[in-house]
Amino acid sequence: MEVTSGSKLLFLQIVLVVLLLHCADSADCGRRKIKLQQLVTHGYTTYPGEFPWHAALFMAAGFKKSYICGGSLVNELSIVTAAHCVTDSATGLVVSPATLYVQLGKFKLNLLSDTVQEHAVQQVVVHNDFQLATSKYDIAILKLATQAKYTDYVQPICVFPQPVVNYNDGSNRGVSVGWGYTEFDTLSDALRGTTMPLVGHTKCLESNPDLFDRTIYDGMFCAGHRNGTNVCNGDSGGGMYFNHNNVWHLIGIVSFTSAREVDTNLCSTKDYTGFTKVSAFEDFIVSTCGLQATTAGTTKRPSNEAAKKKHYYISDFAIDSKVNWFQAGDHCRSMGQHLAEIRSEQENTKVKEVISKAGMEIDANGVAHWKQFWIGANDLGVNGVFRWQFSGRSLSFTNWRHDEPNNRNNNEHCVTILGNKHAFWVDVNCKGRRQVICEVWK
Repeated sequence: MEVTSGSKLLFLQIVLVVLLLHCADSADCGRRKIKLQQLVTHGYTTYPGEFPWHAALFMAAGFKKSYICGGSLVNELSIVTAAHCVTDSATGLVVSPATLYVQLGKFKLNLLSDTVQEHAVQQVVVHNDFQLATSKYDIAILKLATQAKYTDYVQPICVFPQPVVNYNDGSNRGVSVGWGYTEFDTLSDALRGTTMPLVGHTKCLESNPDLFDRTIYDGMFCAGHRNGTNVCNGDSGGGMYFNHNNVWHLIGIVSFTSAREVDTNLCSTKDYTGFTKVSAFEDFIVSTCGLQATTAGTTKRPSNEAAKKKHYYISDFAIDSKVNWFQAGDHCRSMGQHLAEIRSEQENTKVKEVISKAGMEIDANGVAHWKQFWIGANDLGVNGVFRWQFSGRSLSFTNWRHDEPNNRNNNEHCVTILGNKHAFWVDVNCKGRRQVICEVWK
């Protein structure tokens, strides 16, 4: 567990000794084979086969296997989980795959069942940019040594293409499941689930600035309730599952929440939970898993991505409706887009064309200034390294204004584009501005 200034960042991980077994068959992604009638509300006990893609991750020490985290089966050989689940918190090193086992088709944590199959892990692939202290890029892929056999109780979850999800206003809800701590501060024996509203970055940040100020970036999202119904210790690595047209998709990975009290490892169920956003890691997941970016329920790859084009959209808010960088990101996400990333001279030229007619704006004192447009780069890690916060990539193309970034007064961690004909990038503090550039591929 990592402690930084302010609230304690708590990776939702716990250890429990447990037993094992095996099983077999086949099917499309994201579809249950067990028919259910139950209406899911807050915390509830699931049924066997209700979430056949949910996996249990175990670590071996001697002859004992201990439960450590959840995960999601995405094809016969690949489990998506959280990077911190397979990283030693003391050394920062990735654990040996020889110590890891995955159980599928599991319902009771401490009960042998003929629905369960166990697989050794052949390879652990942690995202290169994973930061243990901030939970950023908290994603890993486990490659199984033997193929999972699809049955009524073991099925893959759909991943790509991702459904259109509104991460901003709580209108969309997902389901997370696990054997983590219950309201009685004990691990659940049966697999439990909870529905959780997705929460925008601004609301999340305002709820606990000490925690989320250093963890928010476009590769994560917040979700949950603040009434005691939430994921907790032992739920890490499990998925946020989203039902779209009766097909289930993996849209998030349980990553972190705050600690209940200083110097404890128990989660706070009254804070939102941070999830790794699966849509931000398509390249990593597809290339590592050998995954086809399929249409739900099929195996056909959609039309070539090269045929898609990037489109930029400008929003210009009223002078009394300025937004900060986090709100700008929320605004783009509410439209199924994200803050613009400019990664080439050609894309910079496109942006210059878009904003060439932007002109000036008048401030509250009647002074004219070039308009400044929020884009998706920042240094929220406060380490002098600016990244694109949707894709997580470094800034391979830059057109900074002279002598910038300069981190004046140690508070210039967000990036805007100065809206004149030169389209300079400017590092500024993250306070309110009126203009936003969003982008989408279509």
